[in-house]
Amino acid sequence: HMGKISVSEGRVCIIKTDELTTVREGLDQIKTAIIDCTAGDKNNSSNIDTFLFIDLSLFNIINSSVIGVLGSVLMNPRIRLIGLCGVQPPVRDILTRFGVLSPEKGDDFVSHEVLKNNMSKVVTFETVEQGLSRLDSK
Repeated sequence: HMGKISVSEGRVCIIKTDELTTVREGLDQIKTAIIDCTAGDKNNSSNIDTFLFIDLSLFNIINSSVIGVLGSVLMNPRIRLIGLCGVQPPVRDILTRFGVLSPEKGDDFVSHEVLKNNMSKVVTFETVEQGLSRLDSK
């Protein structure tokens, strides 16, 4: 039910943790990778849009620091898409409660207009590969 996402000039960041010693360590790695991928002079000064794919399949919980980073990334105009991949139901519930994912039903509880206007940037995929297959470069 999703169409193709077209990329005229852009870059794709895939954030994936291969093995975890602890959930906290894995979430810290994810958070650091998101910051590294979206911050820094090279990204802010360029006109290249970034498409971010984050593999959360190893996590059945997510912490507030990762949610905070996702929230700030949402506000970045250079970030065109945040693809959350392999989101498990408990993580989906938390992300929905904190307004990162929009609710399945028409619940209208996200109060910040800015956040609401950027919600369409966040898309969930079963896998990173499924998300990448939606990118159609022209």
